Amino acid sequence: MNINRISEALRVIEDIARFYILDENLTLKVKNLRASFNLYRKSFEKGLLGYRESRTDMGRKILYDKNRRESIDDVLGSSFGRAQESCRVLEEFAKINNFSSEFFKEMRYSLYEFEKEAFIMLRKKRFNDDIGLYLIMTNPKVGYEKLAEIAVKAKIRVIQFRDKNKESRDLLLIAKSIRSIVKNSKTVFIVNDRIDIALMSEADGVHLGQTDIPVSEARKISRDLIIGKSTHNLIQLKSALKENPDYVGIGPIYSTNSKKIKDKVLGIQNAKRMLFSAKIPAVGIGGIKDYNLNEVLSIGFNNIAILSFISESENPGKEIERIQSILRRKNDIKR
Repeated sequence: MNINRISEALRVIEDIARFYILDENLTLKVKNLRASFNLYRKSFEKGLLGYRESRTDMGRKILYDKNRRESIDDVLGSSFGRAQESCRVLEEFAKINNFSSEFFKEMRYSLYEFEKEAFIMLRKKRFNDDIGLYLIMTNPKVGYEKLAEIAVKAKIRVIQFRDKNKESRDLLLIAKSIRSIVKNSKTVFIVNDRIDIALMSEADGVHLGQTDIPVSEARKISRDLIIGKSTHNLIQLKSALKENPDYVGIGPIYSTNSKKIKDKVLGIQNAKRMLFSAKIPAVGIGGIKDYNLNEVLSIGFNNIAILSFISESENPGKEIERIQSILRRKNDIKR
C-alpha cells in the first residue's frame, strides 16, 4: 500500500510541476526521483503483488482523504505529505526486515526539499497569474493588524508593508504581526525596501526602490523571495528589466502625496508605453482611486497598487469592496 501511495503521489507532483508550475528543473528532479524509486521497487515488488487484496482492504471504505480539494496548493501539499509519510513507514519497517532503510530516508529528505521549492514557485506563479488589488499599507488609520485582517478576509492578492519612519525594531514587530495574519491565507506579503525585515519576518517578498540595493544583490541574499522594483520612467524600466525582478511598479501615474521627494508624474499615456515595454508582471501605482481606476484598467493594467485611498480611510473594508467591484466588472468584460 505505501509503495503504491508513493508512486501515485510522485506522479501527481510531477504533473503539477510540468503542466501547472511549468518548471523544467523541478519536473526533472521529481521525474528522476520517481525513476529511482521505480527501479528500487522492482527488486522486491514481484513477491508483494500476490499479497495485494484491494477488494477486501478495509481502507477502501474509509475516507482518509477529502472528497474535494480547495486548490492546486491543496492537491500538491497532500501529495507531498502522502509520499513523505509512506517513505517514513517503509523506512521504519525496513529496519526490522533487514532491508536498506537508507533509500527511503534519502527519498524523504529529497521530498522535503522539493516541497519547499515547489511552493515557492507556486507563490511566485500566483503573483504572476492573479488579477487584482495590490494594497500598500502605510500608517493605516485602523492600524496595520486590523487592515491586514480586513485584506485577508477580502482575499486581496498582495499586501505591502511600507513605513519610512519607524525604527527597525518596530518595523520587525509589525512585519511579524502582519505575517502571522496572512500566514494561512493566499495573500502574498511584501515588505517595502528592507530585505532584512522581509527575511526575519518570513515575508513572501521585498519591493525595492531606485535607491535600494540592486535586484541582483538581493538575489544573492535570498533566491526564494519575490522581488519587485519601482520604476518611474522608461529608462529606469529598461534598466530594471536587466536586473530580472519578478515584477515592476510603474508610476506615479497620477499626482500623489505618499513620498516626501516626489517623482515626476507619468500620466496615462507614458504609463501605457511603459506597460507595453515591461514584458513581465507590472503594477500600476500612484494616485489611483475609485474614480480614475477604470482609466488605468483601460490601458491594460491588471495589477493595481493603492495606498492612501484605503490606508487613510476610517472604513477601509468599504473602499476595498468598491475597488474590487470595479476590478470584477473589468474581468467579466474581459472574459
